Amino acid sequence: MINFFIQLHTKFMLIQKADFLAPLTLRLYLVPIMWMAGMHKVTGFENTVAWFGNADWGLGLPFPTLLAGLATGAEVFGAIFLLLGFAVRWISIPLLITMLVAAISVHMENGWLAVAESSGLFANERTIAAAERLSAAKEILQQYGNYE
Repeated sequence: MINFFIQLHTKFMLIQKADFLAPLTLRLYLVPIMWMAGMHKVTGFENTVAWFGNADWGLGLPFPTLLAGLATGAEVFGAIFLLLGFAVRWISIPLLITMLVAAISVHMENGWLAVAESSGLFANERTIAAAERLSAAKEILQQYGNYE
């Protein structure tokens, strides 16, 4: 009986050596998501600030420049840190806050691919289709609705 438990313990010790695989896979999965979101904000930072601050057609958040800068920094540096495995627990805190705000204020109402990129390193068929639908919806609003 003791030999059985020794063998069982040995097997669990072998499995334990692969414990790093699940967190590594999750980190590598999140890198392109954070990178695309951050670069979207970097390339159009002035538009991001306007969208963060405008209550009529944006989020209506206070201190839009500060919050846009913090969100951009969290996403860009978060992607880099996650890729390198550097200070993952520390960078996860601002990423968690940023993603909670994004989920509640943007994505719940507009869908999870509301700001999808149609080109770039991590664009795929799904994001391209989402960007095309968003563009078509904007055209319909501009043509038939009060887009301003």
